[in-house]
Amino acid sequence: MKKLLKRALAVLVVFALMSSVAVCFAAEPKEKKYYDYGSYVLLGDSVASGWSDVEERETRFVRVEGSYGAHVADDLGVEYFPMACIGFRTVEMRYIFEDGFEPDRFLFYSISDEEMEWRIPLMKKAVAEAGLITLNIGGNDWGSFLGWHVFEEMDKQHEKNEKFLDAVEKYLQQAGADENTVEGIIDLADAFGALPDIIRVLPQALNTGLENFFTNWNYMIEDIYALNPDVTLLVIGMFDNSVQDQETADRNEAALLKLSVSQAIVDFANKPMVEGAEKYGYTFVDTAGTVCEKFHPSAEGHRYIADKILEALPDASFPYEDVAVSSKSYKAIEYMHLNSIMSGVSETKFAPEEKLTKAQLSEAVYNLCEKSDVVESSDSAVKRFEMAIAAFKTATALQSGAINMLRSLSLALNVLLDGGITAISENITRAQAAEILMEIAKL
Repeated sequence: MKKLLKRALAVLVVFALMSSVAVCFAAEPKEKKYYDYGSYVLLGDSVASGWSDVEERETRFVRVEGSYGAHVADDLGVEYFPMACIGFRTVEMRYIFEDGFEPDRFLFYSISDEEMEWRIPLMKKAVAEAGLITLNIGGNDWGSFLGWHVFEEMDKQHEKNEKFLDAVEKYLQQAGADENTVEGIIDLADAFGALPDIIRVLPQALNTGLENFFTNWNYMIEDIYALNPDVTLLVIGMFDNSVQDQETADRNEAALLKLSVSQAIVDFANKPMVEGAEKYGYTFVDTAGTVCEKFHPSAEGHRYIADKILEALPDASFPYEDVAVSSKSYKAIEYMHLNSIMSGVSETKFAPEEKLTKAQLSEAVYNLCEKSDVVESSDSAVKRFEMAIAAFKTATALQSGAINMLRSLSLALNVLLDGGITAISENITRAQAAEILMEIAKL
């Protein structure tokens, strides 16, 4: 395993507390309390709907047991309106919520226009009255429908390889709305000797598809808020669906590299979602690491996403009046509060912009030690542990003060845990300290 956190911090805290600053005993973690949202509306594509790659079942606009939406609804005890459908894209969302929007020719690819005609007013009403909405969309913008853009670009250029174009069109008509059709087209191009044609049109096709997604995103969010300005909206990020087991330790280096590259692409795809969170005030939920059957989450993956959503929801008992839910540091400060790691300067004030004191550092590190789990060591972990202690001793011998001591602790943990903790600034605030301590606690 990668961490010896409790044992390492238990030793490191001895050095951190050498100033004889008194600390309190760590309090028990607090139970998170949720607001009464009344009703919860689930929006999105097949991932949100609960579609399975291994079990045939109807998921369009129905409750699917074991899906993340059902988990969230049950855990919150709210009225549940599942309104997700396979094949949905940002285009469908805009058409549903935005009067006068002109869609592309693939609108409602997996459901009839007649059915959507009577569903659209119901969706608008549910969204307008919802207390909580989760939106999970984008996989089809990036995946299956990119295949159609490739086909259209080739068709525009009137390539002579008609047999290949016929095969591609047939494949696209038969492929599910959530298949990665670009990969399928590349396989067909290889079989028909048409790879040069694909290479020629692929950049423009990808550009068309992705421009649509990036353009549609803001409009779609504005449409939802126009219907319900006060709703709590959570946007569920896309994830790398190649994670199909929990254990990755036995993967070879090439496989791990592919995972890293895939996740980097997903991170880019999530960019408008992340940027929109700051612009509009919704919450972005990072779902990296979701375990999948093939293209869609497994039962374990759905529970994982549900837990990420519940974690992202604000704590109804959060006491600090000077920390807004929409602020960048809210989640870290909430984590400090719920896990009794770092307390406020008073019962109702956290003072996020105040400078961190040595006493506050000592208490927080002590509490962090108390909450960390004991884990078994390995030879390599022991070596990292010894290097960490040496690094900490060296750093603290050269530096003094709370800021430098926290930097030294960070340096030691970097050695111990193979990096991953950002550098400490000279003027660290209580909010910044909360963010760093949360990262350490979650390692």
